[in-house]
Amino acid sequence: MIDTPPHPSTTRLDHPLDHALDHPLDHSFDIQTPIRRPMQPLDRLRLATALGHAVPGAQLTLHTDRGEQIVVASHPAADVDPCALRRVVIAFGHERCLDHSGKVDQVTIGGALDDLGGGVYRVLRHGIEQRWIATLLEPDVVAELLVGLDDAAAEAMHGCLKPDCELGVTMLVVTSDDPRAGEVLDEIAQQAAALIFAEELLQAAVGLSEPGARSADAERVRNERGAA
Repeated sequence: MIDTPPHPSTTRLDHPLDHALDHPLDHSFDIQTPIRRPMQPLDRLRLATALGHAVPGAQLTLHTDRGEQIVVASHPAADVDPCALRRVVIAFGHERCLDHSGKVDQVTIGGALDDLGGGVYRVLRHGIEQRWIATLLEPDVVAELLVGLDDAAAEAMHGCLKPDCELGVTMLVVTSDDPRAGEVLDEIAQQAAALIFAEELLQAAVGLSEPGARSADAERVRNERGAA
């Protein structure tokens, strides 16, 4: 069962970013991060920020083009807290604000998030296994893609969507209460990530300007793919 909240909630931010990411904009290089496929620097930062903000104990390390390493986490030793980074990344997407995301060469995701590859992250909370996937697709698109996917999973499996509307990111969380179901959980998460990746490629192929947008062309191609 995939739960989609009828009215996705967002977190109000009260923490300004007093330092870091304040250098002039420079798009002279290609950003490379562990998240996944080539995309715009801001989109990569949106995905990482959403995960770092949503998962307790997560830690991001931003590697800048000046050789700086900025630690983003909730612990006192961090340079920036996740709420502050989220506020800044949201501002980067506004027309009246400068977008400094191109200054971040790489984002390392760690802490409570264990990168399993393919866009899937393992989280262990209170003995409960979770797999997290972040995408720029809209929640209803992700829910539609995953219809019937959990039929192959054990009864202990449960999936839910956690949209961050202001960042434009949808996170899928697949959970199992049975610690012995780790392999099945990985398999289901990998299948879900593959479906999401294919949809992102499809929408890019039909020339959509926003990854989460829908169009008649995308719907037509999707239907043809399903009928094949």
